[in-house]
Amino acid sequence: MIKRKIFWWLFMALLLLAVVLIASNNQGYVLIVRPPYRLQFSFNFLLILIVLGFLLLHYFLRFVHFLRFLPANRRNKQEAQRLKASNDWLLEGMHALAEGDFESAETAINHAHDLIQNADHEKLLAALALEKNKQGFLFK
Repeated sequence: MIKRKIFWWLFMALLLLAVVLIASNNQGYVLIVRPPYRLQFSFNFLLILIVLGFLLLHYFLRFVHFLRFLPANRRNKQEAQRLKASNDWLLEGMHALAEGDFESAETAINHAHDLIQNADHEKLLAALALEKNKQGFLFK
């Protein structure tokens, strides 16, 4: 793993060095003629504009993708929070049952049951699968 990181750092440093050497010896220019206008600038500036335009387009499309899936992500998060809350109530009920406090165990189980009954089971399972996938992706 460390060898791969060192390789990529060296590769990027060499690539940057090559770009600087090529750009410093470049005397070219770009001429755009659109009557009655004439636009002239250096080739290096054109390369910088192309790279910046690509990055701007890339991050704009990522932002649009984020906004597009924001409602679904919010729903999944709410379902996951509801599932976690019902699991907490179930755990509290099991602790109360083990201690012999049947009234608080019954109320905790009723709260958990209400949370589960209010949730759509398919959405709940989808949220659980999403959380498992996220956790599995993070801990690989």
